[in-house]
Amino acid sequence: MTTPLHDVAPAPALPTVSALWVRGLLQAAEALGMDPQALLQAADIPAGLLSTPYARISLAQNLQVWRNIERSRPQPDTGLRIGEMVKPSHFQLFALTLMHSDTLGAAFTRSVRYTRLLSDGGHYFLTGENNQAAICYEPLGDDFSHHQVDAVLVLLRSFANWLACRPLPLLRVEMRHPAPADSSEYARIFAAPLQFSAPRNALVFAPEVLAEPLALGDEQLSSLHEQMLEAQLALLNQPDSAGLVRHFLQHQDELLVDRDQVAARLHMSGRTLQRKLQECGTKFQQLLDEERCRRAQQLLRQTDLSLTVISARLGFAESSVFSRAFRRWTGMSPLEYRRAH
Repeated sequence: MTTPLHDVAPAPALPTVSALWVRGLLQAAEALGMDPQALLQAADIPAGLLSTPYARISLAQNLQVWRNIERSRPQPDTGLRIGEMVKPSHFQLFALTLMHSDTLGAAFTRSVRYTRLLSDGGHYFLTGENNQAAICYEPLGDDFSHHQVDAVLVLLRSFANWLACRPLPLLRVEMRHPAPADSSEYARIFAAPLQFSAPRNALVFAPEVLAEPLALGDEQLSSLHEQMLEAQLALLNQPDSAGLVRHFLQHQDELLVDRDQVAARLHMSGRTLQRKLQECGTKFQQLLDEERCRRAQQLLRQTDLSLTVISARLGFAESSVFSRAFRRWTGMSPLEYRRAH
């Protein structure tokens, strides 16, 4: 039985991730010896976007960052190490709101409503049955690697310890992915029995753990911060110009369009659209490239169309120009991507 404190905010048609999460991810990757600027460039994310207040990055770009991290560090504990290095303090107001809740259970159930502010990539929820309580995590779709799931479970574990101001005992940790050849890092980090190939991803506690008062609990402060989160959530749930452009591009049969054409369809001038997109922390060309990349990957995976035909559908004059752009987006040529998938 789930125990939500608030209704879950509706999932968007075009999932995005907070720049706060991407910033924490890149800092962790840098600590593991990777170049954060190279990771940003490979995912076609402008570096300045991460310092833009409330900036959002497409889930597809965030997945590309993860894939580049996994290629740079192809080790089974990569997700675990990333999760260890991303801290609750990376999430600012979100973390403060949870910290001042009365109990750990109240903090996690409160956070269910605001998960979207961090990421649309998945959701988590509390369940209670058979004298046990579980914090369950469900990623969005099948594109998530086990490294990403590992990182989220470790972060949830860290959040619980941080909120309680002490290490909290776990009854067990359940993970859907198969057991690695060496699970010693899992045992070290979670300090609990491990269940791989499980039907869910979950941290399982004794119910009384979630009922313990938090050391810094202050409902007045928590409610004050929650009002600020509500304002952010209301803004996020409203369609902005970037969302309208993404929606328009996704519903075009071919992508031979420019900014002024799209602006006319949205009943505004090209300059007005440019200004509105700048306020959203993006540009028309960036949104067009995102859609071109997404559609190119789909066509290469699911069809036998030639590169010439795909190039034309994506709005490129020549297949060589498309091939160069695709390598810039993904780090491989279209033919290499097709063979790999």
